[in-house]
Order: sequence, then C-alpha cells, then structure tokens
Amino acid sequence: MRNLAFQGTWRAYQQKILDDLANLIGDDGLHIVAAPGSGKTILGLEVMRRLGEATLILAPSKTIRDQWAQRLRAMFLPADVAEPDWISHDVRAPGTVTIITYHALHAAFSGRASEEEIADSEEEDNDRAQSVEAGKQETDKARKKIIAKLREGNVRTLVLDEAHHLRNEWWKALTMLKEALGKPTVVALTATPPYDVDPQEWDRYQALCGPIDGEISVPELVLQGDLCPHQDYVHFSLPSTLEAQKLAEFRAQVADFIETLLESAEFKLTILHHPWIMQPIGNVEHILDDARFFSSMLIFLNAQYVDLPQSTLDILGVKAREIPDLTLEWIEVLLNGVIYTHRDDFQDAERTIRYQQDRLREIKAVEHGKVRLTDPRSVQKLLVSSVSKLNAIVDITRLESASMRDELRMVILSDYIRKDMLPTGPADVPPIERMGVVPIFETLRRSGVDLKLGILTGSMVLIPAGSKGILDEIADDLGIGAEHIRYQQAAFDAGFVSVELAGERGRNIVHMITELFGRGGITVLVGTQALLGEGWDAPSVNTLILASTVGSYVLSNQMRGRAIRIDPQAPQKAANVWHLAVIDPEKLEQRIPLRFGRKSTDRKAPDPFDTMTIDLGSDVDALKRRFYAFEGLSFGEPPLIESGFQRLMLGTARWDARGVDDINKMMERRAIDRKALKARWHSALHSKRAVARMQETLKSNYTPKGLVNWNTTKFLFAQSIALAGLILGEFLQDFEVTDIRSLQELESVLFVVFALLAIFCLPGAFKAGRLLLRNGSLEGSMKQVGTSVLEALHHMGVIRTGLEKVSVEATLDQNGIIYCRLEGATTIERSRFLDAMREVLVPPQNPRYILVRSSKLWRWKRVDYHALPSIIGRKKEDAIYFAQLWNRYVGDSELVYTRSAEGRLMLLKFRAKSFASAFTRKTDRVSRWE
Repeated sequence: MRNLAFQGTWRAYQQKILDDLANLIGDDGLHIVAAPGSGKTILGLEVMRRLGEATLILAPSKTIRDQWAQRLRAMFLPADVAEPDWISHDVRAPGTVTIITYHALHAAFSGRASEEEIADSEEEDNDRAQSVEAGKQETDKARKKIIAKLREGNVRTLVLDEAHHLRNEWWKALTMLKEALGKPTVVALTATPPYDVDPQEWDRYQALCGPIDGEISVPELVLQGDLCPHQDYVHFSLPSTLEAQKLAEFRAQVADFIETLLESAEFKLTILHHPWIMQPIGNVEHILDDARFFSSMLIFLNAQYVDLPQSTLDILGVKAREIPDLTLEWIEVLLNGVIYTHRDDFQDAERTIRYQQDRLREIKAVEHGKVRLTDPRSVQKLLVSSVSKLNAIVDITRLESASMRDELRMVILSDYIRKDMLPTGPADVPPIERMGVVPIFETLRRSGVDLKLGILTGSMVLIPAGSKGILDEIADDLGIGAEHIRYQQAAFDAGFVSVELAGERGRNIVHMITELFGRGGITVLVGTQALLGEGWDAPSVNTLILASTVGSYVLSNQMRGRAIRIDPQAPQKAANVWHLAVIDPEKLEQRIPLRFGRKSTDRKAPDPFDTMTIDLGSDVDALKRRFYAFEGLSFGEPPLIESGFQRLMLGTARWDARGVDDINKMMERRAIDRKALKARWHSALHSKRAVARMQETLKSNYTPKGLVNWNTTKFLFAQSIALAGLILGEFLQDFEVTDIRSLQELESVLFVVFALLAIFCLPGAFKAGRLLLRNGSLEGSMKQVGTSVLEALHHMGVIRTGLEKVSVEATLDQNGIIYCRLEGATTIERSRFLDAMREVLVPPQNPRYILVRSSKLWRWKRVDYHALPSIIGRKKEDAIYFAQLWNRYVGDSELVYTRSAEGRLMLLKFRAKSFASAFTRKTDRVSRWE
C-alpha cells in the first residue's frame, strides 16, 4: 500500500473532496454521488490509499470488479509492474486489498463456492438451478470463518461501489459484515442513489453508506470538462407486418368481447344485484375497502343508462353528471373485481361470470390471475422486442458510419445473446425474428454497411479476422503469450474469429477487447447490458444504441453513462445516445370501439405535462419513464438542461407513418451536427445565475389556491357590500329631500344594517385579506404549502438544517405550471421535502390523515381535500402539528383520521372526487439547470 501513488491529474471535484477529506470522512465514512464516467473508482482508490488500512472493495459485477484492479495497476503503480500479490479476489483468502462482488460475499457467507453470475444473466430462458442454501449451522460457521480471516488481516476499510437496489440476501451479508468488523470506515460511491425507494429502504441504504457528503451532476462535469457534450435521440418505428397483424387481431378480439359484454343483459343484472349497489349504506365498510371496484360498477351502470339513486351516489359524494367515462381501464377494474377479488359476492351469477372468464382466457386477456385488456404483457413484449428495431439499428449505424467514418466507436447494448441464432455456415441465412446480440450482429453483417463489427459478452467474443494482429499486440503488452489465446474462424464467415483466453487470464478478455475497440480494430461492438451496461469503462465510445428493454432508471442511467466519458485521445468528443421505440399503431389510430353507452371511450386520460397528448403505446411509455432519470439538453430555443421526455419537443409532431419518418429525419439531422451540439451545451451551461447548478424541483399543475380564494371571495364580497351600503347611506344623507320622512327612515335602517354587517365580517375579511396578500398568486400559494411541509419536517427532525438557512422557492411558467424547490438543504432533505409535497398535491393513495375544508358561498357548497404526507401522518402528534401549520399558512381545514368509520367515508369521497374530476392533478419531480 505504501508504494501506491496516483500517476495522473485530479479533476476539480476530486481535488475538492480530497482537500476536505479529513472533515468529510467523519464517523460515518465517505459517501460520494457522481455521474458515470466522473472518476469515482480513481477517487475511491486514493481515499483507500490515504486511509492506509487493509481494504475490502465490493462491486456489483465481475466487470466492475476487474476494473478496480486494472485502475489500481494502471493509475497507482509504475507502468512495468504487474498486479501485486497483495491484491486478492477471494474473500476466503483476503489480501491487503481484496476486490470481490456482492454476489461473491453472499456466496461465501452461505458456505458455497463463488459463482460467476454474468453469463447466466445474458440468456433469456436460462432456468439454472439455484444453489441450495446451506443449513443455518453450516452458514454461521462459514460466515464466522470469513470474518475471522478479515479481522486477522486487519481489514478496516470497506469500499462499496453502487451499493443500492441489491438483492435482499446481499443486503443481509453486507450488514452482517459491517457489524462484525466493528465500525469500519465505509467509502460509498454511486452514480444513482436510490431516491426512488420508500423511506424505510432509504434509511437502510443510509445506515450502510452514511449520509451523502458530496454530489456532482452531469452538467457540472460537462462544464468542468470531465464529461463530454452529449445528446439523446429517439428512432421511432412501426411494428413489422406480422407484429402489426398480431396487435390488430388482439385488439379486434378485445373490441368484440367488450361489445358482447355491454350487450349482455345477464351481466348488467349481475352488477345491478350486487349488495353494494342494492344496499350501499349497509355496506359502507366493504365499499371503503375497495372504492375503485365500487366506482367501476357505478361507471359501468351509468354508461348503460341506469339511473342510479342519489343515496348511492352520496356514498361517493358525487352527482350523476360527475361520474367518469367508461374506459378500458375501468372495465379492467370491474372485471377483476367480479371474476377474482369479489367473486364470492356473485354466487348466484356464477354461470354468467364463468362464461365471461372463459371468453377472456380465449383471447389471452388473463395473465397471472388478472384481467389485462389494455396492454397485456404479450403486447408489451411484442412491441419492446419488435424486429423493426433491427432496421432502426441499421439506419442509425449507416448514418453514424457515414458521418464519423473511421472515428466511429459505436456500442449497441441488448439484453440477451441468443447464441442459437448464430449461422452454422455461409449458406445458413435464417430469418431474424427476435432481438438480441446475435440477431443485431447478423442484421448488420448482412446489411452491407462497411463496418469493423464485433461481439463482446460473458460467453461469446467475436472480432474481425483482420484485427487479430492488434489483439496480439495488446495481449503481449499485458504479458499474455500467444499460447494462452485461442482463435477459431467463424463457420459462417471467414472474416470473423472467436476469441478465448485460458484459465485465470480470462479475466482480461473485457479489457483486451475494449482496448481493441479503442484502437479501431472494432468500430461497432455489440454486447449485453449485463456485461457492459454498468461500470464498463471505454472512453472512446462516441455513439451508443440502447437496444435493451430495461426500464429501471438506475440501469438506464448506467448504460447511458458508457458514452458520455471524455476521451483523452479525442478531446473534441461529443456523444450521441440513441433510444429505440416502437409505436403501437392500434393505439395510434384508436381502433378499439366502445360504441355502447352514453359515456364511453377507449382513450386514457392525457398526462397534463405530456406535450404528446396521443397514446403511442407501452414501448413509448417505457421510454418516457426512462427519460425521467436523464438530465440532458433540450431541442428548444434557447437550449435548456433538464430531465424528462418533453425536452425533445415532440408535442406538435404528426404520428402517422409519414410523420414518424419526418421525426426520424429530424433526429438524424441533429445527430450528424456534433459541432452544433457542443455549441448548444456551451450556451445552456452558462446560465444567468452567478452559480448555476442542477436544481431538483417539483413540477405541478395544481396548488391549493382555491382554499384561500373561496373564503377570501366570500368575506371580501360581504365586506364590499357593507362598505357600499355605508357609502349609499352617506349619499342618501346628502340627498336634499328633507321633507320625505320615509327616506330618512330608510337611511337609518340601511346605516344600521350595513354597519352591523361590516362589524360582523371584519375579522373574516381581515384574515381573508391577509391570506390574499400572502397567497394571492399561484406561486405564493405553493410557497405557503411548502412552508407548512418544511416546518413540519424540521419539527420532526427529518430536515435538520436550520430553518434560517433554508427557504421554499416557487415560480410560475407561461403554461401555468408551478415549480417548487427547497434551497439551502442537503440532498436527502430536498428529496424528503419534494416527496412530502408531492403527496400533498396529488390524488390520494391511502393516507392515515387528510385535511378537509368545507365552505359555502350562499347556495354553493365546496369541499376540498388534501392528504397528509405519509412521513408526517405516521404519528398523531406530527399530524396535529402539520394541521396547525396548514391552518396558519394555507387556510382553515379539519384534520380527519381515515382509519375511523367516519374518516374512511371521508377518504372515500376524496378518492371519488379525484376519479370524477375533469381536472387531473399532476405533480412530478424534475431536474433543471438554473
């Protein structure tokens, strides 16, 4: 360890952390959040070196494990030194530095041999036998033996790389290890903290890794020159003819099923005779347990022209005209309740229900005991794995190859290898009908595009035969002799050879192929996201195609991080990241008819934030979710840096076949102009603020302004009448008709009446005026809601930063969308604040407490509901404190406990109001550079 010395130059953020290391590391260790490609591995090794103690490094995969050893050797040891013998990859025989995977730690603690996990995860239908867990006594013995070895080696530092979203058994092994070592120094490094998890899981993560000590965003790193300018593009396509036919057949079957269902008098009577419909008052408790099913029955009957009694509607607190339209989503809720959840309530109609269930099974609209009419998994899988994406990959590759020529370094990531689809000979040209590494490779090989094509997976490596000499040079540089490398010419094409390394040297294969790729021996590399999607370091990548179906924001962000690293050999690098999406033509053309009933539709409610108001299907929806995690450059003018799909500015696009082609051409024009991309990043990064940074913000189309305005209007209107009356009295007094006694009497009466009215309304008017001044604007109202949440969380100790150092900021854009953020707080404090705000503003799930405001303006009555955030509603005293703050800052409301009979009924009305409302409350968390 003493011989280690960093051989490079520190980046600005790394130097800042190292300069302040003594203050940052503390009792909780060090916890750093930085984007993929920012140099976290090098930073972790330097912190380990400075601590100077025996260290255990844990990584999420073999690839990343091997990179730790490679970085240590390349950046901290002289060039001619091989890997030292004090570096170990076996926790059973630890060295001064031991580098293993989380999986290997769990396997060792369980008394099993270490297993290789990557190759298994690259095959779709691998039903590998799970290792049988050893008995508890044997497991305890194995764990104690390993811990004794680590103690004997005086291991006092744990380095945790991406220690989040781990399997439960890995969590347990990590927790036991940390406790057994007796407060070791933990150095936690991550690009994607698990902000998306529930508070309990976050607490578990923070207990392991400690509070976040430093965080740096992608735009900050681009500004400092530590990441390259980059842009996300989407290539849209339509399903193949065969796939479109399958979609059309399924949707036609769904349409026929619904048509028959709505014509069925027996099914209609079955719903009408349900006890919740017949005797709603006597079944309130049951209705409260499943309000959505009750609502679905009312919506169905209303669409069938059934006049529902007001007593039934009163349970939900709605009028007949407020009942929502019948949609596919509501029919799903209805059928799932009738066929599965509440089947016992329909015993007299078993024959009718069995008939409908059999019909649903016939059209394959039942999955795992659940009715799926909108997007069953078969439809989702068909779209996400559509072979039309293969044509999209060829189009993108041809475009990028023509633009970049020999400088192209493209990586294509897929989920599965599909080795069985590799041709057996030159004449073997089977049709390509599935997505995967081999299908992508074969499609490109057959396309005729001039490329140096290769494959890199955990179990298969293919390179161009002409690049064999370069690979031999790389192997020689690593001290690997030719006798340890096995080449075999591909049976289907003499232009390719497979590569294998014998024994322990096999660990070097990823590094060798990466180096070959960097030197241009391969220009288009196809691999799996399991091997290359996380932690793989290839600075030369300048084009990435994500052909993976993964929707996780953590993995998506990790995969995208492969392309945005700077390349010392290409200082002007700018990277293109391509996403693939297949449009559902059936959704596009809205072909599912619901022709029966007065209120029915097949269109789902539009997202108020989504500029693309048309439903393009599940594959595009998954892509939008993926973009939620990406902070990138907008297509608008001036360019902005923000997260979310809306930054691609596709709101006015046409979504027919010609329009899709126009969108793709627009994407292609932008993609080939990398010089303009760098200029746009420069423009967006230089914000008007003195110190620009990424701000995590709550974006909402709703704020409780109406609570203020309703009573504000009432009291100020009454006060205005009173003042008008007094003025009228003065006017009559000055009116020179002294001989009219009745006028004098009228004047006196008016004066007394309006004076009393003014006195009576004065307190309410004063309070209403004060609230109007404070909350008069939408952003003012949002700020007051935020202040209530902030002070409550501070009172609870969730936010520990002093209130004098933090502030709630709210702004309004030209579209009426309000943005709210917390300034001056720590990262996790901001996250907790935004989570709580979101729960206040969106429709309820199942809160323990709600705030209810009832008000009248003469004949008009209004009721407003808001949920208490779950983190505040856990304890009664916290809920009461929040209600007091709400009454002070926002307006008077009643705190209702929803676990009581009365409270549950109130919650039911709250839910029903959100179902029935034509206005959809929507709140999202977004990141913006400002």
